[in-house]
Amino acid sequence: MKTLKDEQREIARLYMDEGYSMMQIAQQFKCSVSTIRYWLDKNNVKRRSINEAINNIYSTKFNKDPFYLNKNLSKKDEELKIAGTMLYWGEGAKTGNAVKFANSDPEMIVLFINFLIKVCGISQNRLKVLMHIYPDHDEEALKAFWSRTTHIPTDRFYKSHVHIGKIGTYKRKSPYGTLAVSYSDKKLLNILLSWIDQCKQDLQ
Repeated sequence: MKTLKDEQREIARLYMDEGYSMMQIAQQFKCSVSTIRYWLDKNNVKRRSINEAINNIYSTKFNKDPFYLNKNLSKKDEELKIAGTMLYWGEGAKTGNAVKFANSDPEMIVLFINFLIKVCGISQNRLKVLMHIYPDHDEEALKAFWSRTTHIPTDRFYKSHVHIGKIGTYKRKSPYGTLAVSYSDKKLLNILLSWIDQCKQDLQ
């Protein structure tokens, strides 16, 4: 049977080593959050910052890898940050709860994904994509092409959206269709929007 000291050590371990929130620990021990807070304070356990708490909730409760903004950008990465921000200003979704960027140019798609990984510090395994194609496109061939280009496996492709149009028309104009890349994170979306606002101010 666990003693009170054993439980206190377990509470501290879950909070410090496992990244559990106080609410998650309280649920596990069937007690109030204030009780967990009391024992953490009594044992001089340092509280997390708000950002650390949010990231830990993502990884423990929602099983999502958090993103970590790169604060030590090289000159090349600074240029990538500007390019990615400008791309999102032009082609990105400004509302909702996710970062969404769509384009038919494979190089632009790759550049934006590199921006998310190198500048925003996302985990690539949380990226999902949606193909917008037309009836005369070869869906399976395009899925294989975009998977090779983005290094995103096909099991993270949503069901393709097929636009009804004249056969033979859109294939010549857009041989690869359009790919929409999405990363579900409202916090990152707000950060990108703030970078866009900063660009607007700098260009005035």
